[in-house]
Amino acid sequence: MRTADILIVGGGVIGCSIAYHLLRRDRSLRVVLLEKEEMVGMGSTARATGGIRHQFSSPANIRLTQLSLPFYMQFEEETGYSVHFRPHGYLFLTTHAQVLEEFRRNVDLQNSLGVPSRIVTPAEAAKLVPGLRAEDLVGGSFCDRDGTAEPAAAVQGFATRAQSWGLEILTQQQVVALLREGDRIVGARTQKETFQAPVVVIAAGAHSSQITATAGLEIPVHAYRRQVSVVAPIPELDVEIPLTVDMDTGFYIHRMGHSGLLLGGTDKDSRPGFSLDVDWEGLDRLLAAGCWRIPLLEKAKVVRTYVGLRALTPDHHPILGRVEALEGLVLACGDSGHGFMHAPAIGLLVSEEILDGRAKTMDLSPFRLERFGLGVQEEAQVF
Repeated sequence: MRTADILIVGGGVIGCSIAYHLLRRDRSLRVVLLEKEEMVGMGSTARATGGIRHQFSSPANIRLTQLSLPFYMQFEEETGYSVHFRPHGYLFLTTHAQVLEEFRRNVDLQNSLGVPSRIVTPAEAAKLVPGLRAEDLVGGSFCDRDGTAEPAAAVQGFATRAQSWGLEILTQQQVVALLREGDRIVGARTQKETFQAPVVVIAAGAHSSQITATAGLEIPVHAYRRQVSVVAPIPELDVEIPLTVDMDTGFYIHRMGHSGLLLGGTDKDSRPGFSLDVDWEGLDRLLAAGCWRIPLLEKAKVVRTYVGLRALTPDHHPILGRVEALEGLVLACGDSGHGFMHAPAIGLLVSEEILDGRAKTMDLSPFRLERFGLGVQEEAQVF
């Protein structure tokens, strides 16, 4: 049996961020990270599209972005890797007056927290995206501090720097069971070895609920498939445009520098499960929604289509912190598709929870597992 002070299950961007923040505080800690794939960052993080936005409907999600983005802005100085953040903005659009009113309420909240988002008219939206069909729109919201960055660089930066401080990363170590003694988690067993630790962190993304279930703990983290298509560059769209979301259909378009376009959405929470097979009928629906909103996409040549997994919770907020019913267990899962975006904040808060007894930078009450028995505020601005 191997031992550690802290055992982290999951080597995506969140698990690596937690390891980094723990060892940044205390390099004498024996931290072991278990990853089932051949290397870290090969799961959902590898399929993340890299969005970072302030435009949420809940103060908790906004605050996670406000903690994370400044860290990413100095990431190269901290880790030696740049995430290449591009502040091209996010643009949310709608044809429905009721949805626009929701945008207004969200913008008022965001502004009250220091986010410079604003409502835009259809004409203003058309100036931001070449060829945008705007005659049926009633408006939208825009924030020029939103943008995109590179998830793979974040994983490597967190992992490499944490390893230099003593992190032990063990790959091809799939956890098959948590070790429980009474009301305490004392370690984990993989297909190869058994590990003992007084603190076990579950950061296994969409697979987190499967792992906690081995200890008799059911958590509301559910796997949903998300499909993304890569489209060859279209000359008219080879300019800086915001990540644009049609909230009526869920369709979004994200320009990847000069290398092409990412098209996604329209399948928000309609495709549960772990299969990574492409839904070709779903691709047809996606292209139809995209061509309606941006007719230039009729020229689109799909290079490839892939599927990733999102770990959704009922309120679209992550589950973070200690579990009252099981001592020694800490959750960092259910990021609802915002894992890369919020990884710096989650790593910081979870490290504080472990090392200080409670997170100090931000109250974890909106994120604790126990909130589901008390009533929750659901994040509305999801696509």
